[in-house]
Amino acid sequence: MRVIKENNQSFHPFTLSLKQLERSSSEKGTVFIEKAEENYSTNRRKDSPLNKILNFTERINAHTNLQDIISDFKIEVRSLTFFNEPEIFLINEKTSNCFPLNTNCKENISTFVRRNLSAGVIDWIAETGSFKIIPYGNYNSISFGLNCLIIPIFSGGKFRGVLSTITSFTEIDKDSFELQFLTTLLNIVFSKIQFELTKNELNSVYSELQSVQSKLENDYKLAALGELTYRSIEEISSPIQVILSYADLLKREYPEIDDEMTDLIKKKVYDIKSILERLVKFITTDDKAKKITPFSVNEVIEDFRKLIEPALNAENCECVLDLEENMPSILSNKNYLNQIFINGFSLINPLTEPGGGVIIQSRYSKQRIIVKMLFTKTVDLNKMNEQEVGLNILKSLMDKHEGEFLVNSDETTGSTITFSFPLIRKVRE
Repeated sequence: MRVIKENNQSFHPFTLSLKQLERSSSEKGTVFIEKAEENYSTNRRKDSPLNKILNFTERINAHTNLQDIISDFKIEVRSLTFFNEPEIFLINEKTSNCFPLNTNCKENISTFVRRNLSAGVIDWIAETGSFKIIPYGNYNSISFGLNCLIIPIFSGGKFRGVLSTITSFTEIDKDSFELQFLTTLLNIVFSKIQFELTKNELNSVYSELQSVQSKLENDYKLAALGELTYRSIEEISSPIQVILSYADLLKREYPEIDDEMTDLIKKKVYDIKSILERLVKFITTDDKAKKITPFSVNEVIEDFRKLIEPALNAENCECVLDLEENMPSILSNKNYLNQIFINGFSLINPLTEPGGGVIIQSRYSKQRIIVKMLFTKTVDLNKMNEQEVGLNILKSLMDKHEGEFLVNSDETTGSTITFSFPLIRKVRE
């Protein structure tokens, strides 16, 4: 029996085992000197396709901006010298339209791809699952004789977009080095693009989640305050009813008491009841009140003036309305606006000082309704910032309208609260 031993000895590649010679001329003649193998192998490694792909992958992974990724990809594709103006187009599943990822994409290329999409050529290429070369120019254009290579892009089994690049090739072998190298670059860059798009989408969803959580938290606070106010009104209603009953009892049991005195007591009590009834309307949370409808801001301001007028008169304060006529209606909820004006009024609270007053103005400017409350009273803005509950409630209510509010105070002019309500809103709730 013969035993054949396996040869496990390793050998250098044949190309590296060849002696590399370089010519050297001198007075004695021309001689060939052996070339350093280290330099030769190093240069080959740097220029190898594998090294190019590795370097390209490192550069792409280092980018976080989508346009930087596209720019680096275009530079690498142009180095092939066979392709020019490479552009990646994504397909919008909802609209069945396409758009280039490169913001500086040339209009003629974008038009060419969209025209072929509407003509069904792009869908046909996607159905075949393979690249196609189609004429880019016509007989009357400067680009006559050029073609466009279209490579469909698939991800997760779905058609996501195409790569278009201008070339002089009329046909190309699917196993050619140029096409395989281009496809490899496309796969690398599209994976990075998907990663960045997904990351941006997740960041957007996370930001929206935080906004919704904040909104829910503010809504819970508003609901709690509304419930507290409603219970307070119920507790006040009982003593008021007792006062009315005793006023009638005094009038009946003690005829010698002046009727004007008992009538005055009853009148003031009825004024308090009227104020409480308005407050109940403002804090009600029935389903009908939650509906968003168009209405006039001026009407809400006039109702608000009726609410605070008794308290202002008791402190010799004055309320003047300066409302612009024929303003467009605002799409909102009346209860929200009522709460905005009540909270804004309570921030300054001019009732703590006798005399003075408030002017309420409404104006329409640049697609916005502007409402100003001008108080004669001066407040300390630093101390006002300590009123976190009131400010947070006001901010939450203005956020529902996608609006803003600003508070100013000056010793010479008094205090001003400015509310800005946009007519055009993204979210209508």
